[in-house]
Amino acid sequence: MSSSHIQQAIISRLKNADTLRYSELKVAGIERDLFNYHLRELVAKGMLTKLPARGGYTLSAKGQRYVADIYHSSDQANRLFKINPLLIVADQRPDGIYILQQFRTSQPNYGTVGIPGGTITKSEPLLEGATRKLQDETGLTAEFTLIATTRRILYRHGTLFADVFFPICLTTTYSGELRDTDFGKNQWVPIDTAIQQDTRIEYIATILTAIKNNTLETIRGQYHEQITHEQ
Repeated sequence: MSSSHIQQAIISRLKNADTLRYSELKVAGIERDLFNYHLRELVAKGMLTKLPARGGYTLSAKGQRYVADIYHSSDQANRLFKINPLLIVADQRPDGIYILQQFRTSQPNYGTVGIPGGTITKSEPLLEGATRKLQDETGLTAEFTLIATTRRILYRHGTLFADVFFPICLTTTYSGELRDTDFGKNQWVPIDTAIQQDTRIEYIATILTAIKNNTLETIRGQYHEQITHEQ
């Protein structure tokens, strides 16, 4: 395994975790001294932060930017631009509308709550990609329609962190058994709870409110843009 692949393997392990201890981070088949060298290199580069009090490592802000950047993904050869469908699965029940929500266990959004979504690949039709991502992330199968599109330009500490187009896709019928995956833990919540929880993409609340009030046609096809600055 080359030097770059060893460091990529270390970063990849932290992509799906908040913190990991040394024993959890260790890459099998790599000699201990060589692994330690690359671990120290990543800390020195500012990609990882060592947490002495907790005895572990976490991705730094720079490391989070790295995993958020599509050009560092292993499947980047199949990507043209980061287009990330957001998947609204709405279930009408006797006591109201429920929305599928995900507690994310993958960086750079580890620990956030919101509707599931994910990046489609080059040449993949949008709605087919939405169906694939839903199945990958939740175990459910559904066919989607495109409702609207939002773009989020995100700055962290004054530096561009991510610039992503989010087509917002909706389905009200689905099949399969809901399950948790490496992407996150999934659950159904009342639509009012979903409106309050999903704050990362501000336009989602607008869409969910329109679904709740049966006024979706008034905003169908709209384009929204969000510029966010985080410290």
